[in-house]
Amino acid sequence: MTSFNDSVIEYKKQLGKGNIQIAYRGLMDYMLELRNFFKNKYPEFSVPGTLYQGYMDMTYFALFPDDLKNKKLKIAVVFLHNEIKFDIWLSGINKQIQLST
Repeated sequence: MTSFNDSVIEYKKQLGKGNIQIAYRGLMDYMLELRNFFKNKYPEFSVPGTLYQGYMDMTYFALFPDDLKNKKLKIAVVFLHNEIKFDIWLSGINKQIQLST
């Protein structure tokens, strides 16, 4: 297992190459554009202004269609960094709702 110190040294090396910053910035910009697309294309959805950027594991934003919102549910559009793929999750609107189902 790699030590935290070794991981930080590797992190610094990778950041020094500049590709991680370019890719991460591009992904965050794309997620914001996708969020804005849903907000503009589907005004009947409540689309909060927040984008959860995560810890380079996942990034997501939520959509609240009225019929799901009334059931205390939301849709999360999730980008999984390790897999470089998108997922769509159905979730409770908060931890309390998630734990009660």
